[in-house]
Amino acid sequence: MLKDKTHKIIKRLLLTFFALSLVFVFSCSSVDYFSSPTKLDDDNRVMENEISLVTYNIKAIYDKEEGQIDSLIEFINKDKFDFVIFQELFDESTRDEIVEKVDTAYYKSIISRVDYNSFPEFIFQDAGLYLMSKYPIVNLSQIDFGDDINNSNGVIHKILEKEWSKTNDFLANKSVLGALYSIDDSTQLFLFTTHVQAIGSREHKTFQLQQIKSFIDTAVTHAINSEIVPSTKNLVVILAGDFNSNAYSDNSFNNLKIQLGYPRDLHMEFNGNKKEYTFAFRSRKPSRRFDYIFAYDNMNEFIFRKINVKSIGVKNVVDDSGNSISDHLALKATLLIN
Repeated sequence: MLKDKTHKIIKRLLLTFFALSLVFVFSCSSVDYFSSPTKLDDDNRVMENEISLVTYNIKAIYDKEEGQIDSLIEFINKDKFDFVIFQELFDESTRDEIVEKVDTAYYKSIISRVDYNSFPEFIFQDAGLYLMSKYPIVNLSQIDFGDDINNSNGVIHKILEKEWSKTNDFLANKSVLGALYSIDDSTQLFLFTTHVQAIGSREHKTFQLQQIKSFIDTAVTHAINSEIVPSTKNLVVILAGDFNSNAYSDNSFNNLKIQLGYPRDLHMEFNGNKKEYTFAFRSRKPSRRFDYIFAYDNMNEFIFRKINVKSIGVKNVVDDSGNSISDHLALKATLLIN
């Protein structure tokens, strides 16, 4: 009897594994993207060469409470950032509610998800990335970036290779996303965002960082060679997101910078020795900075338009009871385009 039950369990597990494998193989990788009129108008023109940006892991793994979503929307709509970047926006109802409640008269370009559309919902099928801006997106659909980069509706992305780990973190499709924006008649901004796997070996995290750097190199080089970017001197290149590497651990930080090609960590550059934390473990007291806003001044032979920092720091978004709506804090910045 015990032997029969064991065989049935093994058979069921094998069938489940086979079914999931088929879903993965035949899934269609895509981006959900929509926008309002994409021409540059007076409201969209960069003022005094300033742009504002926020990156925030909102921990929407499951349905967030109504009050938490309202606090998030109030923060985003009130501050009116030029660029808003979320990670861990997995929950479908939360995603829909954010899109519904956000000020789309201001945030005219919205990339609401990056995923494998048919992947089973019960294992966090998408990458949890979300990106929106008041600026129009430059359509990249005519560029062939190669087999390793997915091009959907003119937005590009790549699913990072995952490693089995002791937590559910590996179930999410870790990804890197890139979108080219038109800031004004001459200036463009290539904005990249990602979320690196939290739990896993150092070797695997290093490999994911190398994949991100390769993605950025390929994306920028192809955009320049296609002449969709008229001038590299008027191109700003920014990478932001949750890298799950502590900025205040020398080993982790140095490895992060090396693998990403030595971009400028704008928070550390502006704040020096002042430490601000963006992630809280079980104690609920922030003790790490896993979130970054990086800028690239150059890449290979290309020299980009440089940006400086007017302000950068953390923001704890709280609900009506004063409780943080996530285990992360938002990292926001106002940047000056030289």
